[in-house]
Amino acid sequence: MSFMKNMIEHDLSMLQALDGEYILYTSKQGKQRVIDGMLQTRASFIPGGSVEMMATEVTLSVRSVDAQDMQIGDKIAVDAQTYEIAAIRPDNEGIVEIVLERL
Repeated sequence: MSFMKNMIEHDLSMLQALDGEYILYTSKQGKQRVIDGMLQTRASFIPGGSVEMMATEVTLSVRSVDAQDMQIGDKIAVDAQTYEIAAIRPDNEGIVEIVLERL
């Protein structure tokens, strides 16, 4: 087995072990497929003068091989919630972090 194939399978097993949610990807052209990934909601404080505000960001971590054709504006559905892809951030190590906007 090649090194790259071994790493792709390693990334998949890691994501499946961390999060077993049903995730449906839908392209702008309407093509759908189920993908494996890890959905997270991150919170951070943003300074705003005398008041700090809390901002949340929903991200989906997927394998680079599963994100090759993803584009900003495509849809992701997890359980009963639908999201739109707002940003795509590759880590150059086999995983892509996708920032989602709740619809």
